[in-house]
Amino acid sequence: MELRGLAYFVAIVEEGSISAAAKQLHISQPPLSAQLRHLEDEMGVTLIERGARHVTPTAAGRALYERAKRLLLLADAARQEVSQIAGGVRGVVRLGTISSCGPALLTPAFATFCAQHPALRFEVREGNTYQLLDLLRAGAIELAVLRTPFTDEGLTCHSLTSEPLCAVGLPGLWGKGGFSDETITLRALAGLPLVYYRRFELLLLGEFRRAGLPLEPFCVVDDARTALGWAAAGVAVALVPQRAAAEFCQGTALVLHPLDAAGLLTRITVASRRSAPQSAAAKALAAVLCGSTCQ
Repeated sequence: MELRGLAYFVAIVEEGSISAAAKQLHISQPPLSAQLRHLEDEMGVTLIERGARHVTPTAAGRALYERAKRLLLLADAARQEVSQIAGGVRGVVRLGTISSCGPALLTPAFATFCAQHPALRFEVREGNTYQLLDLLRAGAIELAVLRTPFTDEGLTCHSLTSEPLCAVGLPGLWGKGGFSDETITLRALAGLPLVYYRRFELLLLGEFRRAGLPLEPFCVVDDARTALGWAAAGVAVALVPQRAAAEFCQGTALVLHPLDAAGLLTRITVASRRSAPQSAAAKALAAVLCGSTCQ
């Protein structure tokens, strides 16, 4: 069994057709079909059910796909480690990031790391925390820069920076104008129309319950930026991470208030899959990020 044959098989499964896989691999279709038949003969089972336009892996094919992905990752990690011994960190780091992670990721230490390893390249996937967790657990990325809270089962996580949630709204909703350092209490918030990112709901609910207050949101959304949009429209007060709020509020009439609730914190976190092999480049990057910013 050759690694090339496994790589071809993985491409067929992921692309959903032999023709699409051939295009992605920059080879013609006949030799790819021949490689698949050779692999099936070698394994003694049918790996792919052929359809008119699409192919579907059999149960045996799905099992081989999962194993093949791990073997290919191990092989890639081995190549990169040997290259690192020979001449520094090189290869491609498959990294996932959320939109608000810039200050935690793009540090002077990161810039120095890139300058020290000019052969290193990055493949970045962007999305929300849930999307990145799916990519991480599927093996599509090696590292993910996420925002808590999230379920960390099966993951190795290192917190970088933390920031509190804050309240953002137009002056008419609480009778104040301009930015203010004055904190706002949960009791005051309980009487306001609130909008927040769905993932923060359990965090907020726990803090409100500890204060003996009900949490009755006006609206629950799937993105902090959407919550800020509702606040800018003047219909609600958004509960969002403070850094994202400060950037959004610049040049607007929105008012930002820190919350008088120490437990309402979110952390930027670097996560990797505990059971998956990791390239030398990804390990080196994780060490730099955590060494320069961990709290």
